[in-house]
Amino acid sequence: MKKIVLALAVIATVACVSSCTKMCTCRTYVLGNVQESLTKEFELDTEHFKKCSDMNTVVTVAGIKNGTECE
Repeated sequence: MKKIVLALAVIATVACVSSCTKMCTCRTYVLGNVQESLTKEFELDTEHFKKCSDMNTVVTVAGIKNGTECE
């Protein structure tokens, strides 16, 4: 009986954790400066991305960042 209760608890925990949505904070850099007005929070699109950093579009040229960086 204890094994059945434990198994149900594990299944319920996994279901709860997997149903949570992951939020990503994305910052936009223009000429190396963070544009605070463009910093936004997005729900992770799990259909196309596995983690927030997969949405990064930052390119660094001569030490200057341009693009979007998500975490």
